[in-house]
Order: sequence, then C-alpha cells, then structure tokens
Amino acid sequence: MNKLHVYNTKTRSKELFEPLVPGKVGIYVCGITAYDYCHLGHARCYVAFDVICRYLRYLGYEVTHIQNITDLDDKLIARAREKDGDGSIKEKVADIARKFSEAYSEDMKKLNVIPADLYPTATGNILEMQEIISGLIKKGIAYERDGDVYFEVAAFPGYGSLSGKNPDDLRAGARVAIDKKKKSPLDFALWKASAPEDPTWESPWGPGRPGWHIECSAMSMKLLGPTFDIHGGGQDLIFPHHENERAQSEAYTGKPFVRYWLHNGFVTINQEKMSKSLGNVFNLRDIYKVFAPRVVRFFLLSQHYRSPVDYSEEALEEAKRALFRLDNCYGIIMDTAGDFSSVLPDEETMEEFRQVMNDDFNTAAALAIVYSIAEEFYKKHRKPKFLEELKSKLAALKEICSILGVELINPIHELVEQLEDLSDYSGVADQIILGERLTESILQTLGNCREMARKNKDWALADRIRDYLKDRDITIMDRPERSSVLVYYPEQIGG
Repeated sequence: MNKLHVYNTKTRSKELFEPLVPGKVGIYVCGITAYDYCHLGHARCYVAFDVICRYLRYLGYEVTHIQNITDLDDKLIARAREKDGDGSIKEKVADIARKFSEAYSEDMKKLNVIPADLYPTATGNILEMQEIISGLIKKGIAYERDGDVYFEVAAFPGYGSLSGKNPDDLRAGARVAIDKKKKSPLDFALWKASAPEDPTWESPWGPGRPGWHIECSAMSMKLLGPTFDIHGGGQDLIFPHHENERAQSEAYTGKPFVRYWLHNGFVTINQEKMSKSLGNVFNLRDIYKVFAPRVVRFFLLSQHYRSPVDYSEEALEEAKRALFRLDNCYGIIMDTAGDFSSVLPDEETMEEFRQVMNDDFNTAAALAIVYSIAEEFYKKHRKPKFLEELKSKLAALKEICSILGVELINPIHELVEQLEDLSDYSGVADQIILGERLTESILQTLGNCREMARKNKDWALADRIRDYLKDRDITIMDRPERSSVLVYYPEQIGG
C-alpha cells in the first residue's frame, strides 16, 4: 500500500486519501465538554488524532487541526447550579469551563499531544449557529415551537447513512417523545428556550441557547469551509452527534460536509466499555500518580486506533516495561556509539514504517517494527563490528518513535566522581540500604560503594547492592573496562 488509505466510517471501507486541496488537510476533531477532568477515553481520542496529524505532516501535508471546546451544555449548567459563591449561572458556567479547559491543556501536554491550531468555543460562535438555524428554517428543514427550534429529520433524505441506522427502525423503536413540541421523536434541538436562571442569548426565536449538535457544524464550517477533509472523534459520537451534525450541515449548504469520517475505538475495562454510568472511568490525573504520562501514551498506541483498548494496571505495567526497554536501547546506543544524530534513518525500515502507517495509521504494526530493531540491537550490541551496521536502523527507531510522539529518554546515568570518604564503603552501603531515603546523591554514593566492593572483590556486598536497586526497578549495568552505570528514570527516586 504505497499511498495513504483511511477507513471511512460512512462508506465502511478503506479509501485512498485524497484531500480536497492537494497538499493541504483540514481536520476537525470533537473536543471536550469542559465540566470535569479528563479521563482515559479522552486520552485515547486525542492521542489517536495527534498521531494522525503528526503522520500527515510527516508525509508533507500542511495540516489545519481544529478542535472545539463545548463550554455550554446541560452538564455544565448542572455543575454551575451546585457551585457555591456569588455570580449568575452564566458566570459560573464560564468559570467552570475555563478551569477544566486549562486542566485539559495541562493533561494533553503531559501526553505530548501537539495543541490544535485553534480551539473555538460554543459561546464564541452563537451568531454563526443562529445564522445556520435561520437558514434551515427558511429551507423548511427546521421549525420553531414556543422558542425551541428543531431539525426535521424526515425532511432530510439520507439521514442515517453515516451511522448505518434506518430512520424507520429508529422511529419504531423510539419511545413516545417527552417533548410534545416535536413533529417526530427523531427531530433534534437546534435552539432551546432558556429555563429560569439558565445562560441566555437573544435570538430571533426568543431568549435561549444553542443545542449541542449545531455548535460543531458552525465552528467547523466557519474555520474549514462547507466541505473539509477529516472529521474525527470517538465511536460513541457516530450516533446521534455526528449523524445530526452531517444532516444539518448538508441540509444548510447543499454540499457534502466531510470527505472522510474517522472514529477511534473505545477504552474497555475487562472487555466492558468504560463509562461514567458504570462507575469504571479512570481520571488521567489519578493514573499519572502511578504511571508516567508517556507510558499512558505508549499503551494507547499499542493498539490500532479503531480497535478497543482494554485498560488494566497489568497492561500499563507491560507498556512501561516495553518503553523502558526501548529507552534502555537508546541509552546504550548513546553510551557506546556516542552522538549519531548525523546518521540518516535506514530507508528500507522507514519504507516499512510508511507501508503500515499508510494502512489506516496502524501504530501497533509500527511499534512491532521498533521492537524488531531493538531485539536485533540487544542481540548484537556487545559486538562492535555490528554496531556500525546497526546505526542507520537505530536512527530509524528513534525517528519512528518521534513521529509517533514518543520521545526516547536516556535512562543511563554515569557514576560521578566520589568526593566523600568511602574507606568504610561497606558501612556506608549498609546505612543507605537500611535507610528510607533514596535521592540522586544517595544513589550515586551507593553506586560508588558497589564499585569499591567490586574493586575489592567483595562480591557478596556488590550483589546485595544490586538486589537492593533491582527491588526499586533501578539497574546497575557493568561495562567492560569502564565503571558501571545506573539505569533509572529520575522520577523513580526522590529529589
């Protein structure tokens, strides 16, 4: 597969990717509703589309990435009603949205997600939404009832083609509409008359606020045009959100809305979909307390973006070990081969990488290439004659990881010259092992104690120190004709 093919949800098939404007790609990804901290499901979506944007740029495309922030909806209003303090509900909604938008940015930065080019907000595009709604009413595809405006699904042929749902089946299965203003239970709100104290904007239909679906149509078309290349989001958004978004957009413009619909798979917990209703949602900030964000990113990349990824601490531990093995490989390269930044990545390996990524961004297969290079390196790196042969492949390993947003870290730390008296190295080592604190300085001292023990052929103490460090996931690696090195991440120890 020499050219990029993507799986289009609408056609349920892989298609050759051909952007509307050659060399340029417009992509819109549904963003957060800013009423709470981000969870692992958010990370799955935004890491997936971050990789997609990174790879498109690697291929040479000029990418414009838009991601909205929903700063007004029922959940935000409910949270605002619970919030103490002075100020109107509208002001409290704005405060909550600001807080969690900032938290989102912080969480994504830790995951090495490149920020979108623009983050438009719902409240910043009210007039654009009203313009579309007015246009739909004029075309007879939307109707107003006592300050509410609804999209009439029956007036839009082809409704359901994105999600694969049949409108007749949906009507047959629908319960009696609670809102009797609707012509059909399938009709959805474009504008809602405000309840008392709710955030309110003036409109041709009276004071109110927009429905959820209309905001994405207004923002995407304003910034990317009436037709754009890629619309992304989680599989849970296919229906009704993206179905409704497509219907109202195409009904308004009379043009195709999106060329390629891409959707990432769910995060599951023991094969069961993660959801707040089931109480199995994992907050990113809680996960970060146990696992480094780059481990979380690496874990998410281990599966194809459209496949479900099953969360467990065991799976994250496995990702942590795999990433450490790659980092350690990189560290050994830097230790034995020095700076090889001028070495060009092996073209055959990079072509293999492009082949798998051109097959709908297959990161799992891309990581398999990386693992293969690392395994070859571990088998041969002790033989200097093979190191020169491997350099270009190792450069490819580093390049692939960088394109995937996984920047390798050198975990190998040289033992610094020992300034303090270690004539009683055994006593010093005992004191450290029996103590509770382990800092960079203390770790260096312990490493030098082991060097002294090896020099004096005190193998029992040398092994004891090695075992002590191993219990803390810190490796001490002996090098022929040179001092040993410590292998660890700084966050594993104290300051």
